[in-house]
Amino acid sequence: MSSGFFRGTNTDQVKHVNAEQKIIKDMEKNKRFPDHYTQKVDMSKVSMDVMKPWIAKRITELLGFEDDIVVDFCVAQLSEPGDKGLDPKLLQVNMTGFMERKAGPFCSELWQHLISAQESPVGVPREFIDQKKEELKKKKEEAEKVQEELKRRKQDLEEAEKQTRAAREERRSPRRRSRSKQADAGRRRDDDRRRDDRRDDRRDDRRRDDRRDDRRDDRRDDRRRDDRGRRRDKSESKSPQPRRRERRFEWED
Repeated sequence: MSSGFFRGTNTDQVKHVNAEQKIIKDMEKNKRFPDHYTQKVDMSKVSMDVMKPWIAKRITELLGFEDDIVVDFCVAQLSEPGDKGLDPKLLQVNMTGFMERKAGPFCSELWQHLISAQESPVGVPREFIDQKKEELKKKKEEAEKVQEELKRRKQDLEEAEKQTRAAREERRSPRRRSRSKQADAGRRRDDDRRRDDRRDDRRDDRRRDDRRDDRRDDRRDDRRRDDRGRRRDKSESKSPQPRRRERRFEWED
């Protein structure tokens, strides 16, 4: 069975595999691997579209420069796990040739994210989702701050415009007050004139009434005089006339 396994392989490959296994055993004895490496990861449940940007960003941060070869090698290790599945210990050993002592922290963080991603319904680590929510929250807060700042500036601009209009009105107010005083004086003169006209009209009305009353009194006096004259004539006509003495002529005697 062992001869079938190594069929088609050369001595260098066998030595390489044995060397990796020896390194893994030595690191296990020295407890150089974290405890969460014991958990298995099903890469079919992990969204590599989300993991690739994080891998590239994290490797660049640890190395201090961009290295597409290291990024592609790591992604290939995850995309082609092999017959026995993905081994985090072997992954760390293989990445050590590129990242040296920084391979351990990188692989530890990577494995934690892979465990979280396979437990997520969308294949995305919980940390990424929380981070995205936090970013959206910060963007929302920044947008609210921008809106508040715009609102404050708008209020300041409106206040400045009000002050400018008030100053302009204040400069115009003496002229307007003088005009208003003139208008008030004109209205008072018109009122006085109308009041005098009404008083004159009432005086004329009283005079007409007095003349009318005088004429009425004159007519009444005339009627009274006429009545007295008629009564006097009537009384004179009814008084007895003295008898005339018949005059006799001498020849009648």
